[in-house]
Amino acid sequence: MQFLRRFNCLLLKVAGWSVMVSIAAIAIVIPYEVFGRYVLGKMSTWTSEFSQYSLVWASMMGGAVGLKRGYQVGITTLIDTLPSGPSRWIQGIGYVCMLIFLSLMTYYGVAQMIMNLQQTSSTMGISMSIPYSALPIGFFIMFSITVEQLMDFLTADPAGRE
Repeated sequence: MQFLRRFNCLLLKVAGWSVMVSIAAIAIVIPYEVFGRYVLGKMSTWTSEFSQYSLVWASMMGGAVGLKRGYQVGITTLIDTLPSGPSRWIQGIGYVCMLIFLSLMTYYGVAQMIMNLQQTSSTMGISMSIPYSALPIGFFIMFSITVEQLMDFLTADPAGRE
């Protein structure tokens, strides 16, 4: 369990830094494009595509960081109204459903990334597998975090005492 915690900590640091770098890149590229278009009268062709790909990476990595920090929206009415036993069962089922969903998203994200290996982007000329790789990487990080959360849930005392 300690290995998983350290592994997730490393993944989250990398994800957090990639969010910051992606957002910083967008914050630099968009004003550059506006300046070039309206002041210089020259429009760069790559800036729009670069900003879109940066936003995809920031969204997927930000989603992983947000999952760990509990930023996702949740409806807990049923869990809050049920007694402790059934409430724990529903929470456990929720974790299992989440793991199934995230594993499927990771699998199909890898398939989509492989399918687009030979395709290149229209203006930047990079392999489309680079922007598509944000999906399986982000979903894998979310999967790993959810496994850690499930392990914490299963080892926690139902009465709330750790």
